[in-house]
Order: sequence, then C-alpha cells, then structure tokens
Amino acid sequence: MTDVGTQLAAERRRDVVARAESGEGITSIALRYGVTRQAIRGMLRRCGVPARRTGKLTDAQREEVINRFLDGVNLGQIATEFSVTVPAVRGLISRRGIKIPSVSQGLRHDAFDRLTPDACYWIGFLFADGCVSYRPGHIPQISIGLAERDREQLVALRDYLGCGNSISKTNPTQGSCQFSVRSQTLADRLIELGRYGDSIDERLVLSRDFWRGVVDGDGSLGIYKRAAPSSRTFAQFRVVGRPHVMTAFVAFLERNGIRGLSVRPHKSICTVGTTCGPAERIASLLYLNAEPALARKAAIAARMIVRQR
Repeated sequence: MTDVGTQLAAERRRDVVARAESGEGITSIALRYGVTRQAIRGMLRRCGVPARRTGKLTDAQREEVINRFLDGVNLGQIATEFSVTVPAVRGLISRRGIKIPSVSQGLRHDAFDRLTPDACYWIGFLFADGCVSYRPGHIPQISIGLAERDREQLVALRDYLGCGNSISKTNPTQGSCQFSVRSQTLADRLIELGRYGDSIDERLVLSRDFWRGVVDGDGSLGIYKRAAPSSRTFAQFRVVGRPHVMTAFVAFLERNGIRGLSVRPHKSICTVGTTCGPAERIASLLYLNAEPALARKAAIAARMIVRQR
C-alpha cells in the first residue's frame, strides 16, 4: 500500500475505534461506512478493541462494578475491565441511586460560539480527528483518540475547553489514548459548522488556523532524501479528508497565491499533496508565527520554512 493509502486507512481505523470506544454500536458504524458488521467487528478485533457484551452482566459482576466505582475507579476504566460500554456502566450505577459527579465541571459549552483563532484551530483539529456521536437518551459526545506521542495535544484541547475530564491510559495494542466530553451545545455547533455536512462554514474556509488544525489532525509534513546518488533533500506536504473538505482547502490555498494543486480521489476520501517549493509555502502559510499547533508538526514546518530563505 502506498504512503497515502496507508494514511487513509489509518484515518478510517482511528475513526472506527473512536466511535466504538465512545459507545456507538457496530451496526451504526457499519451503516456509516457502508460495510458489514463483520467487517467492523474484525477491524476492532485487529485494533485490540474488546468486543462489547450483548448479554447482561451477572449479579456478581454488577456488584463488582458498583464496588469498583465506589473505590474511585472511573467509568471508562470500569467499562474496559468488564468489556461493556461506558453508558452501560453509568446506567447501572444510576439505577442504584448512586450520584455520579460531573467530570465536565467547568466545561466551556460556548467554546466554539465565537470563531476566534484558537476556536478555529480546535474546530479544524476535531473536524479531522474528532468524532461527534448522538445516541437516544444520552448527551451527545465529542471524542478523539491520538497516539501516545501526541498526548500533550489532548491536554491542550482539554485546557482550552476548561474541563477536568480524564485522558485515558494508553491502549497497549494501539498505543493510543482517548479524550471525550459530553455537550449538546458543542456537538450541535460542530455539526452546524459542517463537521459531517457537505459544506464548511465560509469563515472556517478562510481561516489558516482552521486549516492548521485539519493538517495537524490528518496531514503530514516532512523533509526526505532524494534517491541515490543525490544527497539533496526535498520537502513534502500531504493532507487527507472528504472530497468537499479537500476542495475547500485547495480554494483556500489559491486565495493565498498557492496554485496548481488538485484533489485526488482515493476511494471515499481524497488527498491533496505537493513537494518542494509549494510544500514549503504551505508550511509557511499555516505555521509561521502561529499558535496553537501540534508540536512535532510545527517543528517540521519550521524546518521547511527555513528552506525558503
């Protein structure tokens, strides 16, 4: 598989895993991607995500769940231990009349109301790597999973949202960690701005902060050696996403004087990429004197920017 194909496949796996770990059912995920339930179940198994129980917990297991919660173990960890969903654990505890303290105390439900540079960045990042889930009878959930090396990015997102929600321990199989919040206002706002629609709010399309967030989520920047015998190096830029998102990105680049790029389809997702001078100009456009940003990509962008001088 090509590097681009690998990245596209990885993007889909991340989204499927995030949806499953947030409690979305296999049938719902399968319908979203137009594949069978068996295909989704197989992908989750290969990613080390335990199957959810379809039957009820035994009486002894229920008591153990209650005791674990009273001992201070969080809902996510309990759900993982018993191979059930977080909502199932929450429901069991609530039916026992035990109050579950809010972990979202301080959460800024209005964090995306005003499209400030910081808001645009985090919206872009969630557009790329985040998952917004609606389930009947539950507050909508915004969740995101990243590799352990990018854990500090989740800390920064949590700080921006102003809450104290936990970031899960690293999944030993995937090497990833998860963060989520529940908010009707935040979920509806992301949908309104175009997270799953066919168009993106024009104010976001014009924002370099938004596109930096998208690239930090689903893009790659690098400086690579040319084939031997040459000792020279070249810069490379790639980003993947849904067709209308990539089309909007190309339009953004053209407005800023970077022309000649095209959207290339790959199954249900598309890619935009380039090398050398154009890649360096994109890095400068998105990352020069810009915050926030994913640290490791900002560091590569800085090296690409220096090459222009």
